Amino acid sequence: MSVAKLIHLASAILLLASVRVSAQPCGSCVGCPASQQVVLRTEVEAEHCHWLEVVSVVPEGPAAAAGVKPGDVLVSYSGSTVGCLADLSRARELVTTESVAVSFRRGDRLLNFVLPKGKFGVYFKEWQKDVVPDQDAKVIRGVPALSWHDGKTNSFIGALDAVLQQQGGDSRYQYLCGISGAAFRSHFFDTWCPSSPDPTVGFNTASEALAAVGLKADWLHVSSDGKNKPQIVAAIKKSIDAGVPVLALGLLEKPEWGVVTGYQKNGEELFCRTYFDQRKGYELAGNFPSAVAILSRLPKLPSETERLRRSFRIVAENLATEKYGEYYSGLAAFDKWVERVRTDDFAQLDSAGLATVVQANFWTFDRLVADRQTGIEYLTWLAETHPEYRPGAAELVELYRQEIEVLEPLRGELPCPGNVTSSESWARELRDRQALALIAARTCEERALALWQSLAAE
Repeated sequence: MSVAKLIHLASAILLLASVRVSAQPCGSCVGCPASQQVVLRTEVEAEHCHWLEVVSVVPEGPAAAAGVKPGDVLVSYSGSTVGCLADLSRARELVTTESVAVSFRRGDRLLNFVLPKGKFGVYFKEWQKDVVPDQDAKVIRGVPALSWHDGKTNSFIGALDAVLQQQGGDSRYQYLCGISGAAFRSHFFDTWCPSSPDPTVGFNTASEALAAVGLKADWLHVSSDGKNKPQIVAAIKKSIDAGVPVLALGLLEKPEWGVVTGYQKNGEELFCRTYFDQRKGYELAGNFPSAVAILSRLPKLPSETERLRRSFRIVAENLATEKYGEYYSGLAAFDKWVERVRTDDFAQLDSAGLATVVQANFWTFDRLVADRQTGIEYLTWLAETHPEYRPGAAELVELYRQEIEVLEPLRGELPCPGNVTSSESWARELRDRQALALIAARTCEERALALWQSLAAE
């Protein structure tokens, strides 16, 4: 789970409590059109600007016992109309009774319950009304939503997977992560940069993922003075006009990858899918992307055997290579990471410096675990579909399972971005345990290297 994911979940999903909301934009919650000093001019449908939808119900909790289900929409709480997380936070403090009347909408039915006040076992997602495109807007329909909840934590490959689905293919996230080497990649930037897990930095596994499905990218980056933005807008419009969505970095909130799905006002406003969407339909980008990938077809797609053998070589090379540019790689990345965890004096950092270190450490650690889990799913597929690779794939699965077993317990203990105010939150004892876990993980990776080299040599 990345820092961006944590911040998004913290603001978008809360346990059910008490709430009231007005029928017009409340102006008091993040993302509400009326709360922004400078906003994109959008037409928003009437009625409530927000609503709360149940995304999960705690098993055996009061709401589950009463019959609340995912997909239900909260309508009223203790007699007050409900729609906004900000009102939810304020109103929960006002309830004095031990139980409250709560109403949900399920389809066209209104369901009424009496539930305990406070937290009674429901997680919400707050949605906003969809943007109504201008008449002259160019929009590509059918790009699926992006979400942290489906396990697609590599935002570039998650965005690519969404584009492939829009173009008529099946979801291939695990395959793309595996065949590109992204699921088995480890990078570490010496000065604690949260970009380390991004597949486009260091060794570019993003390009490998594209090539594995017969695509290539024209990578465009905004210049430091921003003077090339018109050229980037022109490239985006040309791709959209041709019916091909564009992969883009930093469209909304945090620097994660998403998909440009359309434009209006001659490209001044971009429609998009991101991991931070608050609408079920397309969002309007809040930022101009810092980088884009304009997709096109390769002249020829190599055979699957050729692609598999290349992927084996990529993983083996990544593990054995010390650095790609400024990023330590593979076994060397583990060594440098352990060194910094053990020796850095975080007490000397100011709050901003400490926040960057915590963010980089947590995000890199969380992605390590998530990527290896995805790698296990890919290797399981490989063993089932290519018997010639089954013995090696089975051994690798066991090694990565051992690695996850060592790392997983620390996932919930490491300091999280946004929750750290001093270096005491990352005490010496916890840092030592993290270092030992990383050393044990490195041992698994070193044993995996021999297996990848063997597969590459076949």
